[in-house]
Amino acid sequence: MINKRYKDIFEQYIYKGEPTPLTIGTLVVCALCFLLLIIATFTQINFSHPLPEYIKGIGFVLSFKNVTYTPQIPIMIFIIYILGKKYSYITFTAYLLTGFFIWPIFIYGGGIDYIQNYLFGYLLGFIFAILLSGTILRLNHSLKFRLISAITGVITIHTIGFIYCIILAIFRIIDFNLILPIVKAMSNKFIYDLIFSTIVLAIGPYIKSILWVCMKPKPNSKKNKKIKKSPHMKPNNQLLH
Repeated sequence: MINKRYKDIFEQYIYKGEPTPLTIGTLVVCALCFLLLIIATFTQINFSHPLPEYIKGIGFVLSFKNVTYTPQIPIMIFIIYILGKKYSYITFTAYLLTGFFIWPIFIYGGGIDYIQNYLFGYLLGFIFAILLSGTILRLNHSLKFRLISAITGVITIHTIGFIYCIILAIFRIIDFNLILPIVKAMSNKFIYDLIFSTIVLAIGPYIKSILWVCMKPKPNSKKNKKIKKSPHMKPNNQLLH
């Protein structure tokens, strides 16, 4: 009986696809995700990998490509999974407001003038990615849906970022000649964003299971009821007399 009781209590803390509740633990996790997004913005991962390259007169040869990668987009996809749509919006709004009015925490600075930077389009893409990826994850949390959510989020962010570059060029805020180099650079990053986003969502349930212990309300918080005693009922110590 004791083992069964503890088993029932333990199962109440296991994440089973419930909506993220409003608890102190959830707000703490939001703050941690906010800090994680800032850290990801200024983190550069250096690695290399083999890449086939065609050389005229020789054919395809295997060379190593050195990559410097900023994992901001995969971290945002990860936050969407951990917090859900509502609290991801809250966390990202705090990130934007901080970058606009408090501290330059965007990749190339901050302030209201940052809207003239082409990278701001990718930040706008986060808003749509939260909506689409969060909706997909709300339907189902299986591996298949998590991968679809990651792919959808990455495509959405890069699409909005590209459209924003075109808009800036139309209004002559940036030169049209810069669009092709930007697209080329971001298209290389797109592949890595897809790979790392699918990886973080593949391992996401293990991390969320740990954080869910803090985010979930107390199991019996809604079941506690006041026991009304009858006015005719005597205390036990009186019954002894």
